[in-house]
Amino acid sequence: MISAAPRPEHGRTSRLTERPTFAVYAPFGTDAELSAFPDGSTATIAAHPLVQHLREVAATGANVLALIDRLGDDTWLVTLEAGEEVLESQGKLDMLAPSTVADFVALAHRRHPDSSLVLAIEGHGAGFLPELDLGELRRLAAAGDAPVEWRDHGDGVSRAYHRSGERAGQPLAHHGAPVLPAANPTLPGSNPSLPGGHAVLSTWALGEGLRRAAVPMLSVIHFNNCFNMAVEVLHTVAPHAEVATGYCNYNFFSAGQAYPAVFRRLRDAGHATALELGKWFAIENHRVLRAAGHEPTVAGTIALARLPEIARRVDELSDALLAALRGASAEERPEVVARIRRAIVAAQQYDSDGDDVLAAPDELTDLDSFAAALLKTDFGLPRVAAAADSLQAALAHVRQYGDDARPWMDADTRFDFSSRELAMSIFLPDPLLDGLWDWRSQYYLNVNPDPSRPRVQRHVIDFLKETDWVDFLLEYHRDTPLVGLRPARLPRTPLLHARDDPRRR
Repeated sequence: MISAAPRPEHGRTSRLTERPTFAVYAPFGTDAELSAFPDGSTATIAAHPLVQHLREVAATGANVLALIDRLGDDTWLVTLEAGEEVLESQGKLDMLAPSTVADFVALAHRRHPDSSLVLAIEGHGAGFLPELDLGELRRLAAAGDAPVEWRDHGDGVSRAYHRSGERAGQPLAHHGAPVLPAANPTLPGSNPSLPGGHAVLSTWALGEGLRRAAVPMLSVIHFNNCFNMAVEVLHTVAPHAEVATGYCNYNFFSAGQAYPAVFRRLRDAGHATALELGKWFAIENHRVLRAAGHEPTVAGTIALARLPEIARRVDELSDALLAALRGASAEERPEVVARIRRAIVAAQQYDSDGDDVLAAPDELTDLDSFAAALLKTDFGLPRVAAAADSLQAALAHVRQYGDDARPWMDADTRFDFSSRELAMSIFLPDPLLDGLWDWRSQYYLNVNPDPSRPRVQRHVIDFLKETDWVDFLLEYHRDTPLVGLRPARLPRTPLLHARDDPRRR
């Protein structure tokens, strides 16, 4: 078993080898648009624009391997190296399984063991996504022994009811977070973890796949999708890679159109560090989108050695906010809660509900922006200000660029990412204290599952176990009546050059 390569000192990254290996993981198998991009007529794997762009990457001298799963097609291993092209069917692989990630990454390393390994994740992103046991979900739906049942009255919101006893059939009166005795088994079919949804790796599955691959540390991970510039995702992959580049909000799908320019930069420069290559992914992606127009994005690049420090600073901020809430008298507490709520509203939000309006109740909040908003709020507690200031310092220089423009999907809205106080998102559910929670909340908040009960969420990611962020969320919502869970809805991936799409509003 090959151990992980030693991590360079904090903030510095190693130099890439002369002929790097570029591995691309593309789980398009449940998405018709991405499978047949750009116009729905791409019939073969060889004709897909992603493969065409990877041919151009190989022409720069890089070794290229891609695992591409398409709707209505096999999973294909594409190998482009030394002027040769091989397309091999792998049957139909489970692209959401850690073992598939591990086997592919290990294969890329095995083919070129002395080469720097760069990984791109294509398709959809979601920020935090739980690893669910769908069999246990189905058992819960059928079992009659659970004390709580969930019902949807046609508005998409799941509400909890007593299943048995004197109050059977009555709504569950519950304050605070939806960490209840029974997980919600009535998730809609659009749930990205269920058949029929867009294939998205769970946060744990991605990290576990990289761990099982047991290869030296990856040079760069490029999250070429939406919402994966998220602290939960970055912290999970940090032990396995030097650098990550990703996008906080939407990234417009272009089937790797920017990749050839990235590797031409590397060829022409003759050398680069992992951090430089990570930044080039963002720069060239931005160049492609700006040329098309009306595709505003915000990108970040980070040396992943910084993530333990960022997690510590999130933990310190969580503890400071907990102290402010728990230290307040009954009379003072509503004002403390209101000040935190105002800071959340003032912070940059990312579009978790798919309405193209970047504002609460969106539940992906920028950490840097939140810290900045807290610094403008007078809690009368130096500890909160000190923690927010330290978090901002830990997040410095992560943002690579941020646009301010109208997206083609909705000419009446604007994505303004011009603030320098942006870095990465964190999941902050029910920010307005409405009692309506994102469906992921019941898993995100359940960091200490009951060991006597079967687990629906099979694994809890380390970020949630190592910080008090969940404790802060529970305390912030302590007095809020639970209304229900919003449906599992994965925001779409906007496509490049799609302004004539008939679905555009």
